[in-house]
Amino acid sequence: MNLPAPNDPELDTLLGAYALDALEPGERARVDAYLATNGRARDEVDELRESAASLALAPVDDATAPPDLWDRITSTIDAEDASGGTGGEGDDELAARRTRRGMNRARWLSLVTAAAAVVALVLATQVVSLHHRLNDAQRTGEQAAAGAFDRAGHAKGARQVAFMQTGGAEVARLVLLPDGSGYLKNDGLVPLDAQHTYQLWALTGTTAEPVAISAGVLGAHPKASAFVTATDVHGFAITVEKTPGVGQSSQIPVASATIT
Repeated sequence: MNLPAPNDPELDTLLGAYALDALEPGERARVDAYLATNGRARDEVDELRESAASLALAPVDDATAPPDLWDRITSTIDAEDASGGTGGEGDDELAARRTRRGMNRARWLSLVTAAAAVVALVLATQVVSLHHRLNDAQRTGEQAAAGAFDRAGHAKGARQVAFMQTGGAEVARLVLLPDGSGYLKNDGLVPLDAQHTYQLWALTGTTAEPVAISAGVLGAHPKASAFVTATDVHGFAITVEKTPGVGQSSQIPVASATIT
């Protein structure tokens, strides 16, 4: 079998991807054969894997490369550049130095590529983990509010009302406690797009001249929500607003409820 040359700049450029198991089977087989005859390349792969392991073990909330990683890369480059020497005046020695410089550049690219790939991988993991945590928190909040809605309905002095659309269909229910705390549960509000949100308004003042005070932004597809408002409310309304909600609405309510 014809083995690769002891020092092959082309294969050197693949060492970073090899260390991350990111090569096609054919290329991986070539690098395997290369490593079998090249101790320097094996050491470089070990170093790359060590750097990758350091990053992979970093806390997800701190996807920062180990402080010594870039120092290790630059010191490796400096050491290899220094090894090029200055002896020999012939064309052969000049060509050898150029070859070594080319190999140094290839090794540098290999190290930086591997490090950047691992950092990107850890950052991607961080984003996915954060996304899951936010979703879990949202689900937990909605589940807690739904459970509190059911419990609040049995509390002393609780008042329960239904939100009705203009056409008369019931779309949500609300429980209001004497201290002004309350819970809303969605039964039929249709999901909105990401640019819009439902917003809950508590109606105070008089029936003839109501004053609407925001009681909370419900989201584009609410399931259950908790809120706190004044104790002298006589009704509630739900409007559709642009995300993230408004301080004062000019929209016609999509549903309303009257406290009796």
